[in-house]
Amino acid sequence: MSETITNESFQDLIDDLTVDGPVVGEKKFDIDNFFQLKDPEGQTTEFSHIDILRRADETFWMPLETDRHTITNITDYEIFINKSEKWVPIKDWFETEEI
Repeated sequence: MSETITNESFQDLIDDLTVDGPVVGEKKFDIDNFFQLKDPEGQTTEFSHIDILRRADETFWMPLETDRHTITNITDYEIFINKSEKWVPIKDWFETEEI
């Protein structure tokens, strides 16, 4: 199970996230044909909106639930690149502009 941070508001989540290091990047996208994330166990989930935060310690965090009360460490996840039809680690994808 991936590490999570939970709080009553998204701003409080961000405050809690920065306790261990500042947020140094963010990628937000809304697309019609969905993003696919794969967790370390191989389970895939589709999202039409993603908001991934990169912390200075090179961990990546995202709210996986629509209520945005919990963010999950997705550093070990992979994302499917529609353009190349390949799964890539979140860290590698974060450095590109590919969707």
